Amino acid sequence: MADVPLRDIAALFLRVGSTTFGGGDPSTAVLQREFQRRRWLDAHRIGIAYGLARITPGTNMLAFCAATGWYLRRWAGSITAVLGVTIPSTVLIVLLTRVCESGDRIPWLRAALAGTIAGAVGMMAAAAFLLVRTQMSKRDWILPIAVASGAFTLSSGLTLNPIAILALAAVLGFFVKSR
Repeated sequence: MADVPLRDIAALFLRVGSTTFGGGDPSTAVLQREFQRRRWLDAHRIGIAYGLARITPGTNMLAFCAATGWYLRRWAGSITAVLGVTIPSTVLIVLLTRVCESGDRIPWLRAALAGTIAGAVGMMAAAAFLLVRTQMSKRDWILPIAVASGAFTLSSGLTLNPIAILALAAVLGFFVKSR
C-alpha cells in the first residue's frame, strides 16, 4: 500500500471529479492513468478495484473510488476519494437545478432549457440509431428495427422494467438468429 498524503488523494479526486464528463468510464480511465503514472497503485490492484466496483450495486464509479482510496489510505483514503470525486458534481447539479427552477419565471431561460432537452433527446436518438445500424445488413434489417421499436414501445408505453425488456430482446434475438 502506498503511503500517499490525504491532501494528494483529495487533490487528484477533486480534479478528476470536476474535469471529466461522460460517466464513470472516462473518470476511471483518467484515475487509472494517474495511479500508474504516480506509482500509487499497480495494475493488479486497479484491476481488483475495477472488478469489485463492477459487481457492486449502485454507482460503479463511487465503488471504484472507494476501493482505490482504500488501497491508498484505508478508511481515510476511501472517504476522501469518494467525497473528492462527488463534491464537484454535487455542487454543479445544485447550481444547475437552481438555474432550471428559474426557468419557470424567465422566458428566455425556459426556451434555452427546452432547446437543451430537445438537443439531448436528439443525441440519444442518434446514438440509438448508430447502435441499431451496426446490427443491420441489406437483407437483415427488419429484426433490429422491430426489436428497437418494440423496446421503445414497451419502455414508454407500458413502462416495463429495462431489465425485462433486455431479457425479452435477448430471447427474441436468440430464437430468431439461431434458426
